[in-house]
Amino acid sequence: MSAGSSAMVVENHYPHLSELTSHQKDKIAELRSKTKDILATYPEYDTDFSLLRWLMGWDYKIDVIIPKMRYAVETLVNLGMNNHQTTSDEQINKDIKNMSAVAEYFPGGIMGQSKRGDVVYMQAMAKAHPKTLVKAGPTSQLFQLCISETEMSFKIIRKAEEENQRKMGVIIIMDLDGFNMDLLYTPTLKVYMSLLTLLQNIFPDFARRIFIINCPTMMSAVYAMVSPVLSAQTREKVRFLDKDWKNHLIEEIGEENIFMHWGGNKKHEHPCGDIRMGGKVPESLWYNESHKLEGDKTKIAVSARSKTEVKIYGESGKHFHWLFRVSSGDIDFSIEKDGRVVWPVFRCLTEFHPEIGSFKVEETGEYIFVFDNSHGKIFGKDVKYKIVLE
Repeated sequence: MSAGSSAMVVENHYPHLSELTSHQKDKIAELRSKTKDILATYPEYDTDFSLLRWLMGWDYKIDVIIPKMRYAVETLVNLGMNNHQTTSDEQINKDIKNMSAVAEYFPGGIMGQSKRGDVVYMQAMAKAHPKTLVKAGPTSQLFQLCISETEMSFKIIRKAEEENQRKMGVIIIMDLDGFNMDLLYTPTLKVYMSLLTLLQNIFPDFARRIFIINCPTMMSAVYAMVSPVLSAQTREKVRFLDKDWKNHLIEEIGEENIFMHWGGNKKHEHPCGDIRMGGKVPESLWYNESHKLEGDKTKIAVSARSKTEVKIYGESGKHFHWLFRVSSGDIDFSIEKDGRVVWPVFRCLTEFHPEIGSFKVEETGEYIFVFDNSHGKIFGKDVKYKIVLE
């Protein structure tokens, strides 16, 4: 700002529809016109506030936004979110638990909506048991669960925005009660970092506030490990609450919207409501070598800074099933058809559990299974895979 200029106008980050500036309206219209093909695949996503989130999250740089938005919407559509009907926070928590028998052991859940209408997400992260969690499911399963849960939350937000004509967001509460060093287990910390990056890429400007409660004495060291993957905008929203955190949450969210375990009076048969509270994953849910796709596999080499493609013909109505392991580190895996991504790009770590998945073939034709090591700057990787069509 040049000397003698007037004070900078602070942008209202959660405006009423009537408060949108001419600049914002023009940018929303421009972004909508340039992403018609993307939005056509997910009509419900096409709202002024959904587009404003992208604009605010990426400084109104439309050329930067378009490819990121394409990836985000493709991912949501590939996961079936365009056809998913969401009616309440209780339904979201139930749907997520039904996605996998392991879901219960990944802490988190929707507590409800604040008195303003923002979705309140509670994550009792310290209740997780990383060393058993990594043995119970493929990396992609965690990514699918978290992306689906976040998008279901935004379905509620979009409905509230339509009713109130005001932009809203997600209030995240990270409860670190019971924190221990196992939570910094390197393999799972790497997966969690990838998850944070993925969620920020798909859901720009998603968090209104991030409250961290019951902080351990070593919180500054823990945050220093995680903060590098957080965008500047996300970091600005983080608040470390002191011992008076219950009163602060009540003031921000409303006592009637907080379960009893966290100081509110929201009614439920359990003090923690229907929030997933983690714990050790029982051995009965760990992976064993009896999977039908174990056995002979094909080996391919994926050089550093490159990718390897496997082309397989698919017939409509049948399903692809796959299982693969990476020799070391992780690899980006996806499926494409006719230049379109039909299975989302996920960074898969297979050290403790092979990557396993299935995909229903909607169109007959050639499908490309992509194993991408472009992020590997020095070392190549071997992948042993088996893909069948049934």
